[in-house]
Amino acid sequence: MKRALSVLALLVAASARAEDDPVKFVQFVEEHAATCVQRNGTQIQVRSTHPTRKIKVWFDRYHMGVGTGDRSRSELAPGAEPEPLGCSRSDSGKQEWRIVRATFVE
Repeated sequence: MKRALSVLALLVAASARAEDDPVKFVQFVEEHAATCVQRNGTQIQVRSTHPTRKIKVWFDRYHMGVGTGDRSRSELAPGAEPEPLGCSRSDSGKQEWRIVRATFVE
């Protein structure tokens, strides 16, 4: 019985940690903005899906699969409109943003 309670406590703790992972609440959104559509792409935006907590998130930009060294940061408020990061394509190729780190703002 004691072992079963220990396992249950570990499962509950792991579940709580997963729910407290701010990365799980960062969502990328694509919008058909005119300047991006001209490049056969979409505008990449980011928003928070957390119902109550603000999230600070850092992104690295990649162009054609190679890191550019550009790092951006956003503070995403719950219920706010998505923030634009840039176009999914530049004049010369595909680009993307990857999450480096995210934390809840207290």
